Amino acid sequence: MTQMHREGTLRSDRTALEEIERSIMQISWLAQRQFMQLLDDDRFRLTLPQFYTLLHLEQTCASCKMSDLAEATHQSAASLTGVVDRLQDKHLIVRIRDERDRRQVIVELAAQGRELLREIKQARRDQMQMALTHLDEREVDALMVLLDRVLIGMARVLERAESSRLA
Repeated sequence: MTQMHREGTLRSDRTALEEIERSIMQISWLAQRQFMQLLDDDRFRLTLPQFYTLLHLEQTCASCKMSDLAEATHQSAASLTGVVDRLQDKHLIVRIRDERDRRQVIVELAAQGRELLREIKQARRDQMQMALTHLDEREVDALMVLLDRVLIGMARVLERAESSRLA
């Protein structure tokens, strides 16, 4: 069966599309709930904006200007100030005044913040492992391939929508 024929068949099979959409929505919702519960755990006590702020610092810039961090994490400057205040109170980040421009505040991920992120990621992997225990190795491999293909397709749809919106 050709790729085009499969796509045509899938497009016309409304029930299959509805079931796939329902499953993806449920997985997304459950994963988000699990993650929120994990962040709220006594070991971590982080909000989602706090987590994303730490994650951005870890993944992209060991130190970041507040203005760049606000833009990257899609938070207003005022909201980010509150987030950074709480993260600093927990000793997860460090605020530094820029030597060249004292008006600029630089935020750096502290060693304690790096360690907390490592613990959160491990706890998340443990959750995922528990969720997949009923699958054998072959099924896990197949799931990874299929999810990658779905992600590629979803990214293409998003790119097309963004391109047509900008045109």
